[in-house]
Amino acid sequence: MRFLLCVFLLLPTLGLAATEEDDWGAADTAFDAPATQSSHNDDPWEGFNRKVFAFNETFDKYAAKPAAKAYRAGTPQWLDDTITRVFENMRDLRSGINSVLQWRWKNAGKDFGRFTLNSTLGVAGLFDVASKVNLEKRNTDLGLTLARWGVGEGPYLVLPFFGPSTVRDGATIWPETYLRPYQYIDHDLTRFTFTVVYAVDLRADLLDLEKSIVGDRYTFLRNAYLQRRRFESGDAPSLRFPDIQ
Repeated sequence: MRFLLCVFLLLPTLGLAATEEDDWGAADTAFDAPATQSSHNDDPWEGFNRKVFAFNETFDKYAAKPAAKAYRAGTPQWLDDTITRVFENMRDLRSGINSVLQWRWKNAGKDFGRFTLNSTLGVAGLFDVASKVNLEKRNTDLGLTLARWGVGEGPYLVLPFFGPSTVRDGATIWPETYLRPYQYIDHDLTRFTFTVVYAVDLRADLLDLEKSIVGDRYTFLRNAYLQRRRFESGDAPSLRFPDIQ
């Protein structure tokens, strides 16, 4: 659910005080900028996107956020952290596969090394052994793999339930499901439980971060998402052989 990830994608706590004259925020914020043609072109479907955003906000207000608060209230911090580590361990496997597809062999070695250590000595990710031996964690995904191969991001797009995206990132949602463990769980109830716990745990981790959002939430989250994704894809320039890292 990308709309649950959008705050996490931009860790600096930035505040906005939107006005009619400048919907990028107050002059002392990092998002303050004139409404230039280039910034407008990032979001040519804003009318549609805002409607989907409103739907997602309603779902979050009445379903996702209450569930996350109940989860946090009833789950000890140590258990919450352990569950998060398990899901992050699975993410290392996806990152490793994408690092190979990006022709980044050094990163792939670290990703697979983290997954192997934490899955074995770390007992299926319950403990983060890899970080203790200085194996750096680097998250990547299929959208960044396409960026590595020179595919443009396309217009900004808000998807129902998934939230902030672009045409490029949105196109990767279905194929990337095959890199997620729940895809291979045959038992329906187990697969459903796994997915719900993942979503609720993720939303609970964002409860504190979202307090930094003020002003126009749509504008803040759009700019946060695009800036973060451009930073990540800029760190992975288009692939040119030979380029073995």
